[in-house]
This record gives sequence, structure tokens and C-alpha cells, in this order.
Amino acid sequence: MPEDETPPPSTLDAVKTVLWAQVRKAKDEFGIEMNGETGILRPANHPSASGSIILGDVMAMLMRVFGAHAPPRIMELPGFDEQRWRIEFGDEVVWVEVASRPYWGLGLLASSFLNQIIIRGPLERRCRLVLDLCSAMGRPLWEPMRRKKWARVTGMDTKTHSEEWNRHMNQCRTALRLEIEKRESRIAEMKKKLVGLGKDEFPDFDRRSAAAAIERALRDVDVSSKALHEDNAAALERAFARIDTALIEADPEKEVRHQVFEEEDEAVIFHSVSAEDVEFEEVFASAPALEEFEDSVAEVDESLPQETGAEAEDLLALEKVGSEAEIPYIDLTTDGEE
Repeated sequence: MPEDETPPPSTLDAVKTVLWAQVRKAKDEFGIEMNGETGILRPANHPSASGSIILGDVMAMLMRVFGAHAPPRIMELPGFDEQRWRIEFGDEVVWVEVASRPYWGLGLLASSFLNQIIIRGPLERRCRLVLDLCSAMGRPLWEPMRRKKWARVTGMDTKTHSEEWNRHMNQCRTALRLEIEKRESRIAEMKKKLVGLGKDEFPDFDRRSAAAAIERALRDVDVSSKALHEDNAAALERAFARIDTALIEADPEKEVRHQVFEEEDEAVIFHSVSAEDVEFEEVFASAPALEEFEDSVAEVDESLPQETGAEAEDLLALEKVGSEAEIPYIDLTTDGEE
């Protein structure tokens, strides 16, 4: 696929994603820090935790693969059933709402629960989050324990749920595959550029190192393809970073610009800090002596009130003598006491 080609328009919702997931296991209990009528999810041993809540394996993994986010807010507090709740969390771009509800067995088992997941934000981020969640869980989240009850509660059968999950994952896979093809095209162009490089062009350029960088980039293309096959987006992005670095190392023009920048930078730095251009004896000789500082301070202080003979007792003599007692007047602008 050419580098300027974009994937076909998506048929997914442009604003939000709504998915349903089957819970299999209950994770450790968490604490609730009350905040008005809602709560904040905290570790169970948090000093401000006053209640407890049980998260399923889906919710616990979803928070982990999301990355950095604000403390989750519990919008619907659990009652007698600690696994029945509604939690929201996210960042400045993507926001996630998860509701935990029992749909069979009266909620007596962890597998009796399902999670309704609503994701709002850019489509690319939403699809990436869905792919990361499914890859980390290692099981089809859309396969229920009780098919008929699952379909009755969610309004969709298992096949429809599977298609909805896979549409999001395939959207992310297509975008990642396009990124691989872009880098393959860049590597081919760089190889062609190096082959056509004249002997007198860029005499300081290390052609052997450039060839080795191209080989590393090709190996990382294979690594990224395998990572995509395993839905390991994090490993794929690390391979992308290594490919980009190798292409920079292999580009003779970028190497020359880098060298010119370094040379100019070093010239400016050494010219500004070189000790040969500084006569330290002259600097120390021209520095004012301590007495000069004292004289200048004294001159500045002439406008300030000078010391008088008034005692602290005179300034604090506020005790009244009779009903018409007056505070003694002390003139602080003169050198003596009147």
C-alpha cells in the first residue's frame, strides 16, 4: 500500500463504542473513598477507604492496559452485592464507563456477571484499547456462560457481539499494518538512495554503518509483523521506534546536518566559556572592595530614620493616667529626645 494511501472509511460509530464482556473471575477487593454521593476507587488498605468493592478480571485488566488515568470514580456504589457497580475513568482524550451487572445465577458466582463497556473518544484510541484488552485477557470476551440469558439481557446474540468486538480490533490491525508498510517503503527508498550515492558525496559518511542500520531496520520489520500477528501492539510500537532510529542513522543528509549543527554549537559554546578569553586577574582587580560596599550602603541609608535616645518603655507607655491620659510624644526624626 502506498505511503500516502489511507485506510477505507470505518463503519464504526464516530463518537463512542459500546461492548459487552463476560466476567470469569473476581479480583481482590478494593476500597471506596466517599466523595458526596459517589466514591473514588482506592486500594483496600487506603486510610480513607470506608467501604469495599469487588472488581472482575475484565475491569482490572481494562484499567491496566489503558495506561495513566485519573483515579476511577464510582458513580453507582455497590450495595449488598459488592460486584454490582458503575465506574468511570479516563484521561483528557478518552473516557471509559463500565457497569457490572449479574445476568444469571442471582449473582452468586463471579461468572454470573457481565460488564457493559462504553468508550468515548477518538476512534483510533478506542480501537487500540479494545485490541490491547482482548490481547491481554487471552480469551474471547464476548463468549458468555449462558447464551440465551446473555442474548436476552444484552439484546444481541453471541455472533453479533463477536462481530462488534472484531470490527474494532480489525480497524486497529489495519492501521498498524499500514504503519508497517510505510516503514517498508521508507527502507526501500533509503536502500535505493544509498546505492545511487556517488563516491565523492558525503566523504565523512560511514557507508558500512548505514548498511548495518538498514539490516537492523529490516529485522525489526519482521519483528513488527510477528507482533501484529500476536496482537502485541506494545511490542510493535517498540519495533517502530527502532526502525525510525535506524533510518535516521542510515540517512547521509541527516548525518551531515547533524555534524554541521554540532560543530556550530561547539564553536559557540567554547567561544563563550573559553578560559583563554577571560582575564581573571582583571576581573578580581576591578571588583569593588568591601569598604566601598560599606560606604555605598551608608549613603543610601541617610534617608532612613536614624537612631534616637528613645527607650522601648517610652514607646509602650500606653497606660492611661486618669480619663484624659495622653501618649508621650517622641520625635524620631531628631538625634535627641525632646
